[in-house]
Amino acid sequence: MSVAVTVVQVLVAMTATALAVVALGLLRRHGTGLRRATPWPDVDVILPAHDEEARLGAALASLRAQDYPGAMTIWVVDDRSTDATADVALRAARSDARVRLVRVTRPSSRRSPKVNAVWHGVQAGTAPWIVTTDADCTHHPRWLRTLLEPAEGNVALVAGHVETARPGGARGLLGRVEALDWISLMITARSLANAGRKVAVSANNQAYARAAWRAAGGFGVAARAPSGDEDLLVQRIGRLPGADVIFVDHPHARVLTLPMPGWHAFLDQRRRWVSRFHHLQQYPVGYLVPVVTLGIQSIALALALVALPLVPHARAPVLSAWGILLAVQLVGMHVGLHQLGRRDLMGWPVVAWALCHPFVIAIAVTWSLLRPGSWRAGARSYRRRLLAVRWRRRGRAWWRRAWWRHPPGRAPRRNPATWAPSTTEPNDDRW
Repeated sequence: MSVAVTVVQVLVAMTATALAVVALGLLRRHGTGLRRATPWPDVDVILPAHDEEARLGAALASLRAQDYPGAMTIWVVDDRSTDATADVALRAARSDARVRLVRVTRPSSRRSPKVNAVWHGVQAGTAPWIVTTDADCTHHPRWLRTLLEPAEGNVALVAGHVETARPGGARGLLGRVEALDWISLMITARSLANAGRKVAVSANNQAYARAAWRAAGGFGVAARAPSGDEDLLVQRIGRLPGADVIFVDHPHARVLTLPMPGWHAFLDQRRRWVSRFHHLQQYPVGYLVPVVTLGIQSIALALALVALPLVPHARAPVLSAWGILLAVQLVGMHVGLHQLGRRDLMGWPVVAWALCHPFVIAIAVTWSLLRPGSWRAGARSYRRRLLAVRWRRRGRAWWRRAWWRHPPGRAPRRNPATWAPSTTEPNDDRW
């Protein structure tokens, strides 16, 4: 039993250390206080929709009301909907020439449904900047303007925050816990990006340069992922030489998404999110280690807390370790909430979220192991192909760097300092 308690303490200490590092990254921020030095770019807004008849109208109304100085085209991609989603888009297109409808009539064997819908939208447009959001989201009238204000120079991708409730709008325990859970994910991704670790964004509030998307090879083999494709895309773009990834904190750049109707739906959504990490070969080791540690630590801590009544002598070490973790979470969350201007969620909601957090993660991880998300999702299994592609690329890189191909006096070719626009559209079907 003492060994188990020690393991819990070590895991909690590792998680607390990682969270403390994330909290330090909050000290660096990107604002939008400076005016653009270049003209506003034309934008293609991609809005994938599947059976979104009830929600698409509100999303389109908020997009059509955007106060954006540049040219904007809204591409509604109807992905084989069985309701009147296409009719809603057509009605909007008749009254606003900026709204266009793209129909996806059959699933792709090489791209998951969501990525396939976005891919069709990207292919339909030609604007130098691509913005993606969801049909269940609504946007501030200055959302697009604020999001794209830093989109110039070497900036290849800009991300904004996602909220389930505007300030003062969270109701009940679940509403506050879910709002804080989204905020914790957003400030973690922002902190890592500010530290140079471009590993995660949210697909319903991001903008990326078409040139960067082309230079990264499009969605590539990651197009087969039914979940986590946005993380894989930002990692591909973030690896481009000289490419910058920026998070915008301004309230106008935040997207409002619908909250979950109950605890079961809330946990099921987290279960789907966790399922992406079952396929470890797609994520960098530096990103996986803390994520896997968090999952194992949450399960171990939740089991230890449940078993405390049966093991009285373990109460002191387990509760002290949990107390340290809670302290780090409370401090980090309050710093993030203060920066985001979300004082309505400070105090007891943060305490409630922190107390629920290990149990939510433990349930989501365990549930994902018992009922993993479908990795095929309309696309052929790609794990073997992905590994083959990666080993082939590594072999080619080793061959290019081989010493006998670069004798003394002949320097090897190096990557350019910055990513450059490409005129060739990447073909994801080659995978």
